[in-house]
Amino acid sequence: MKRTGRKREWSIALFCAGLLFFFPPILSIFDKPVLVFGLPLAYIVLYGFWALVIIAIAYGARRGPVVRDNSVSRIPPSKYKDLP
Repeated sequence: MKRTGRKREWSIALFCAGLLFFFPPILSIFDKPVLVFGLPLAYIVLYGFWALVIIAIAYGARRGPVVRDNSVSRIPPSKYKDLP
């Protein structure tokens, strides 16, 4: 079986986006004396983006379509007797 997809590129892009967003100069943009539902704006933005990163990780980690390649056996015939 061979998996298709771009999991490696997805994880690198997600890491770079998270690194950029959690960088202190970017977070300081939202550090204002504004309350949203009684919470500071910086906390709302920080935890909101953290939740988005977790959702993106779950989306990227889900299993994609599996392509079955039955033309070539990966187990030599001499090893068939050892299989359960």
